[in-house]
Amino acid sequence: METKSNVTQLNKKKLSVRHIIFSVFIIFILLLVIWISLLQFQTPKVITVESTETDQFSAERAMSYLKKFAVKPHPLGSKEHDRVRDYLMKILRDLGTSPEIQSVDGISQKWGIEYEGKIENIVARIPGKDSTKAIMISSHYDSVENSPGASDAGSGVSAILETVRVITQFSPLKNDLIILITDGEEDGLLGARAFVELHPWAKEVGLVFNFDARGNTGPSILFETNEGNERLITEFKKAAPNPVAHSFLYDIYKILPNDTDFTIFKSAGMYGLNFGLVQGLYSYHTPEDKVENMDINSLQHNGENMVHLVQHFGNMNLVAKKDGNKIFFNVFGEKMILYSEKLVIPFMIVAILIFLLSFIHGYKLKKLSFGNTSKGFIVFAITFFLAFYFGKALWFLIRVIFHDYSWTIEANPSISIQFFACFILFLLMFIGVLYHLASKKMKEHNFTMGVHFGWLILVIITSTLYKGSSYIFLWPFLFGLIGLNIQMRMKNEKVFKNLTIQIIFAIPLLLIMVPVIYLVYILLTLEKSGILLALISLVGTYLLPILNWVNLQFAFREKTVETRGI
Repeated sequence: METKSNVTQLNKKKLSVRHIIFSVFIIFILLLVIWISLLQFQTPKVITVESTETDQFSAERAMSYLKKFAVKPHPLGSKEHDRVRDYLMKILRDLGTSPEIQSVDGISQKWGIEYEGKIENIVARIPGKDSTKAIMISSHYDSVENSPGASDAGSGVSAILETVRVITQFSPLKNDLIILITDGEEDGLLGARAFVELHPWAKEVGLVFNFDARGNTGPSILFETNEGNERLITEFKKAAPNPVAHSFLYDIYKILPNDTDFTIFKSAGMYGLNFGLVQGLYSYHTPEDKVENMDINSLQHNGENMVHLVQHFGNMNLVAKKDGNKIFFNVFGEKMILYSEKLVIPFMIVAILIFLLSFIHGYKLKKLSFGNTSKGFIVFAITFFLAFYFGKALWFLIRVIFHDYSWTIEANPSISIQFFACFILFLLMFIGVLYHLASKKMKEHNFTMGVHFGWLILVIITSTLYKGSSYIFLWPFLFGLIGLNIQMRMKNEKVFKNLTIQIIFAIPLLLIMVPVIYLVYILLTLEKSGILLALISLVGTYLLPILNWVNLQFAFREKTVETRGI
């Protein structure tokens, strides 16, 4: 005879094993999707001098140039600056071009900057067969006083030299190619100002590609473009072999205290794309920005972008057309999604309608109520704002406790990632406790609907004020609502089916949000921990039902197991 107690224990064991297996499965799927979402930040394999064909960009060859001129700091007006200038002129001549120096004595008062010495831009031109407008590739060769400038912006200059070598191996492009290596960028974008104001070629530029760096590693990321970028982004997607681009980045860039030469080009009415290396901030404007620390894979990505863009746009008709704007972002590595900015407001309206219909749907099924959904939103709002201030408080404490090392903690990824991981852990623990308390007073569907109402507010704000960032909230919101509607029609006891639905419709959230959080972490660093943890709280509240469902269902099923003695 087997007692009722023994059968109960046996059933508990079976449930416990299933619980563990499914929990491991959930964690595996979530980690897999996170890994896939970060594939876009891989840099391409380096092409060596020995293995390269003459028509391929070789980072190894570009690095050989870099080793010759990024030896010492070469700020504006220094002797080393003159040596670098002469070396770059020699290499451009050796590559078959006829470079010139645009020399400007002093800086006009109307530029808002006073400089008594010379600004010496290096310019060259490769004629096209039937040029409609010239395309221009640009970077700057001066460095700050305490840095050899290997990445900022030796990475761009050396890529230009290797690109010139590649381009001259082919028959001429349709359009003229202008090479502009500016001077005095670090002192106020002086060379770019001199070029657009005083050089006759400036009026002939139809398109400019600028390359700069705020770090020495990671992919070459498109972070800025113009209004009316629809055609430009569409063609960029076709041209670049490994494009990394997010339209939200310009919203971030505007709050950073940085400018590049592209700022001047835009103000002069030029269209173009602005690329940057943004990982490895610890080397930026420091003695660590030397050749030994320059990631050759990043140089390969910089150069591949440059060569393919020059070849693609160099053979296009560059006559200006009236364009709209594109929303664009990466998913699944180099795969880009783009759509017209004109769709942002219609998508927002659709999102509002789907939310209202979803609530009515759940209300009729007796799965949602106004009061409990409101409580879910309140929990979401409390979590969001507490996460923001929690992040600010944590960073304040770090600056107080580690005052002499706060910059190292902020800029060195091997150190900052450890603090960031602790921040995330503390936040998720807090959200878990808050959710546990809230779930006692409302059903899960109400909590999820309340969270989606919070996301809807973010969709409306970004769609009206920051259109380039609207996709971050729109698509996770829509997919989440679809999943919720499916769940509300399922029976609660179908645990694994419910979990499967939740996981499937959470995948777009991770594919979109994880790269965004990663880029915000890289660009704004832990100094903006409040913003970082607020973003993570959005993901946390969205995913909490998935992580808690197994435990909730296990408890429910354990109470309702019916057994008999035999």
